[in-house]
Amino acid sequence: MSVSPSMPAPSVQDAAIGWLVELSSGEADAGQHQAFARWLAADARHAAAWRTLGQAVEHSVGPLQGAGGAGAVGQTLARAAQHDRQRRQLLQGALCLAGAAFGGAWLLRGSPFLPDWSADLHTATATRGRFALADGSVLTLDARSSADTDVGHGHRQATLRQGQLLARVAAGSTPFLLCSKHGTVAAQGGALMLRREERGTVALAVHGDAEVRPAGKGLSRVLRQGQAARFDGERLRLLPEWAASQATAWEQGMLVAVDQPLGDLVAALRPYRHGYIDITPAAAALRVSGNYSLDDSGATLLALAETLPVTLRQGPGGWWSGIDLKHG
Repeated sequence: MSVSPSMPAPSVQDAAIGWLVELSSGEADAGQHQAFARWLAADARHAAAWRTLGQAVEHSVGPLQGAGGAGAVGQTLARAAQHDRQRRQLLQGALCLAGAAFGGAWLLRGSPFLPDWSADLHTATATRGRFALADGSVLTLDARSSADTDVGHGHRQATLRQGQLLARVAAGSTPFLLCSKHGTVAAQGGALMLRREERGTVALAVHGDAEVRPAGKGLSRVLRQGQAARFDGERLRLLPEWAASQATAWEQGMLVAVDQPLGDLVAALRPYRHGYIDITPAAAALRVSGNYSLDDSGATLLALAETLPVTLRQGPGGWWSGIDLKHG
């Protein structure tokens, strides 16, 4: 799905929804309000998304109460946090407000709370999926990922719409095409990983070779086993080689970091968290190494707070988590 110039980027939409739920709970402390103020001031797109969301909430349930959000919606969600069934029902209502604010496609492209129902294959928050295709290939989708498939006589193709997947390609005379909006990766067999990002796609040849073809300008590059590249419609750039076990650890519910920016680790955790994780630029720049659990994102956040010079703040029900450098 393309995003119009006037429509906030998906990650900004997600953050605005997270802040709405968190700040409107009535239990946000001063640190959370300060973190929200930093987020709001950091980028004009953040303020635009908040205004858009506020207009939808005001139309439905009344005006936003200062910077805190829509009191009626958030307070009700917070009170229901201990009752899963009621919370799910109320969350559906809140997501309808998000759909009104950001367009119905917000609900379909993969919000922080709902899977991409319109895709052939999709996974929800904190859920991975393994799918066998008619040609014998197997696709494993990470949490909050979605893909369309087209496998038949003489053609084999899967299109990654969001998130990331690992394809174990059955050997065949017809190349298997892994596609995204940014281009195509072709392989006769072996294993490939593909990850969608906001400004490009990352491909990794896990086992065997693969050919990457960005969507524009006729570029192509063969990736040898262990090589990775980031590409968009115009450019293709090789990345430092990854150990396949490190890059695909998410399939086993683990995240293996080797001198990695903390911001990248947080980005990998977000699909496993029912809520929004905010991190300041200073904290995001910290380097981190270690093995962390994706399936227990709460334990991972606590471990990071215990081993790094950061402060972790969390709101009621876990809807909001904030990471900042320790001061003083």
